[in-house]
Amino acid sequence: MDLLIQGALIVDGSGEKPYYGDIAVDRDRISAVGRLEALEARRVVDARGLMATPGLIDGHTHSELNLMANRQHPNAVYQGISTVVTGQCGLGFAPMKDEMFDDSMRINSGIFGDYRRYFKKWNTFGEFLDLLGGSAVNVAANVSHNAVRQMITGFEDRPLNEEELKAAKQVVADAMEEGAVGLSVGLSYYPGGYSNTRELAEMCSVVKQYDGLFCVHQRLNDGQIPISSLEEAAEVVRRTKVRLNMLHYRTGGMEDYHTMFAPFEELEKEGAQIYYEFYPYLVGAGLLLALVPGWAQEGSWRKIMDRLTSEEMRDRLLREMDERHSYFFGPGQTARIILTKDPYSRSLGRTVDEIAEEHGETFSQAVIRLLIENELEAGFAGIENQTEELKEKLYDDQYRLFTDDRYTVGSDTIPTGILCHPRAFGSFARIIAHMRDRSVPAEYIIKKLTSMPAQMYHLEDRGLLKPGMKADICLMDYEKVCDKATFGNPRRRPEGIHSLYVNGLPALEEGTLTGILAGEAVRRGLNK
Repeated sequence: MDLLIQGALIVDGSGEKPYYGDIAVDRDRISAVGRLEALEARRVVDARGLMATPGLIDGHTHSELNLMANRQHPNAVYQGISTVVTGQCGLGFAPMKDEMFDDSMRINSGIFGDYRRYFKKWNTFGEFLDLLGGSAVNVAANVSHNAVRQMITGFEDRPLNEEELKAAKQVVADAMEEGAVGLSVGLSYYPGGYSNTRELAEMCSVVKQYDGLFCVHQRLNDGQIPISSLEEAAEVVRRTKVRLNMLHYRTGGMEDYHTMFAPFEELEKEGAQIYYEFYPYLVGAGLLLALVPGWAQEGSWRKIMDRLTSEEMRDRLLREMDERHSYFFGPGQTARIILTKDPYSRSLGRTVDEIAEEHGETFSQAVIRLLIENELEAGFAGIENQTEELKEKLYDDQYRLFTDDRYTVGSDTIPTGILCHPRAFGSFARIIAHMRDRSVPAEYIIKKLTSMPAQMYHLEDRGLLKPGMKADICLMDYEKVCDKATFGNPRRRPEGIHSLYVNGLPALEEGTLTGILAGEAVRRGLNK
């Protein structure tokens, strides 16, 4: 026996009541769970006073490039997360043609940063997934809609023709064969946002054949298609019967939280499998380029820069950006710059409004200038400036959504940049603390963060503390778990996470990163 964890309060991820016991590990798998006093092991860990859970699973991250540059992935490990799912919101980098590599990296650098100097090129989805192995955590990945489109039409703004649609479906099929856990779409990003509903349904007909998950970041309701973004997601499920996961899907105002389920009620009555997720904050983050209209994002990085710097196009660009403002920001809301090409930039940590005032600009003028100065490598986070009444209501909604059996949590982690969103270092500790303080049972909380995402994404042998499962194990001081990351200091580690074992080896011991990189590239499989 390689490892014996003794005397822990075991919350095994199944939702069953906790119990005291021991966990034995042989190589990378759990060999026994229970009262194991008679067993001997090369390594014995005294876990009295600690809770043992499966390694937590974060089903929504944008960590793939950052992971390959920083294999220790501290934002996840410090929270007890042993497995992450990447390639969400339609944003991803596989499969990839050589000639698309630079454009794809630079156009998306406002979220991912510009990591071109770190990597060799890859082509297939499987090659990319292999590169994600060998980190501190396990990594699974969706094939992203944007990557599929780039393989067929690059960054062109037009619907796919019949031959192109057939080719796109083959790209999806190849990625699923190579281990993708599903297909993600981010329909307010491009080139995926140039698609129509039929294109999504055709691709999802392939995903359905593999029982993959269709993960939806909604389209803007700007009249691009004749139905609403929620109606579109429901229509794709209606046509294909694909399993659906609605990403970062929560209330944002005074609406009744029950309205979140209304667009999908009939489908659920007919037996559709629909999941929902959110992160436990009130504002998000994204790339500054998203504030620019779709027509201005067509083509290559060079063409986008040419449009941003064009005097002839400036009036139209500003007019349409002003019109789009309300899609991203409510009344009185603004954005804080958290990622710039220059890590010493004076814009970091300041709001776009503050920057605009300093330069005598409008909000949209400041956005254009920031994009030009940073060569598109600029990202923002929202600001939680809601009224106290609204904040209280929204956090109460999050409690009600979390305690619905269809909901789980995904951090939407963007770990790049000097000032990242605090959700990267805080989401899982924060949701544990928030739900614990509302007396949600530990076994329910842990199930939502372990076996439920494992089942959703068909992550074989993960998410439960049972014999034969992979030895992904978190030890925590449950009553002390809480987040410490803030918007001003977003990289502060949480409290209460003691140790994390990934495939039987320690990634975190007694709060200290070990530097051991035992994580694997995890491919889609059916749970036994």
